[in-house]
Amino acid sequence: MLYPLAALTLLLTFADHWTTYLCLRAPVDGWHVVEANPVVDALFQVSGLVGGLVIDSVFTVFAVGFILYTTRFRKRVKEGFLAFIALTTGYAVVNNLSAISALGISPLGVG
Repeated sequence: MLYPLAALTLLLTFADHWTTYLCLRAPVDGWHVVEANPVVDALFQVSGLVGGLVIDSVFTVFAVGFILYTTRFRKRVKEGFLAFIALTTGYAVVNNLSAISALGISPLGVG
């Protein structure tokens, strides 16, 4: 179950980053859209949207790799941690998709 959870975490992270990009890449008339996570918002302020997403992606890949291959934690602890990350990231994706729908933005990034 460890490797499928790691793959799910990475897939949901990609979906979160894509939907975050769509929501924040350009202003939408009549809307004020912001990043809800203050740590990630600070990263965007320092590195820009794309730079922040790249940094976050690299950090996530390294963190998931560490979780997979470290011997410091038992398998159940690793699975629990990855499940928590997948759940919270999945929530962010659902929230972003809701915002995309409300904003009238294409989830494919076209138009």
